[in-house]
Amino acid sequence: MNKTIAITAVALLLGGFQIQAQSYQEYKFVFSGTAYQTNAAGAIVATRITEQTLLKDRARQANITNLSTISLVYHINGDPLGDTVEVISNATGQILTTEFGFFFGSDSGLGRIAVTNFLQTQQRRVDYIYTFDNSTYTYSNGDSVGAAFTYKSFVKKGKGTNAVINGTMSWDVIPSGSDSAPMVCMGTFSLGRPVP
Repeated sequence: MNKTIAITAVALLLGGFQIQAQSYQEYKFVFSGTAYQTNAAGAIVATRITEQTLLKDRARQANITNLSTISLVYHINGDPLGDTVEVISNATGQILTTEFGFFFGSDSGLGRIAVTNFLQTQQRRVDYIYTFDNSTYTYSNGDSVGAAFTYKSFVKKGKGTNAVINGTMSWDVIPSGSDSAPMVCMGTFSLGRPVP
């Protein structure tokens, strides 16, 4: 079997596994990190950010005052290009905005392949991070703004399968609006409870 056919076969197997093995597609997104930015005096300052920081920023943008009405979720295969992190309405499940795209972690056309175990239950990959609109921690850009080293594991639980996904991520933010300095953000992420 030549290399191209082997890569295609692995990609198809991985895609099939991810679509069919999950009992849940959305999980609470948990993030802990730091945003670095130059202040007016020219010094680099660090600001702690979490998933609540990201959620509050999006709520402020949308004039939402009750944070219990929205959630930040990691959506497995949320886009044909890969996984997404989205702000959703808790009442309807409607996607209000996409915070991040984790794309091209395994794309044979780009010469990228995830490292996967024999049973197709564990995977390590480097995903490109995409952001789609302007907020304090994102900006509208047609190209990748960073990368994530992502670990995925799929664990049987009762009659279903749960995902365990975590990793590190870092991305850039170009200033927009009243922001005057670029920002570099980095931290760790994981999944919280499933969102039914």
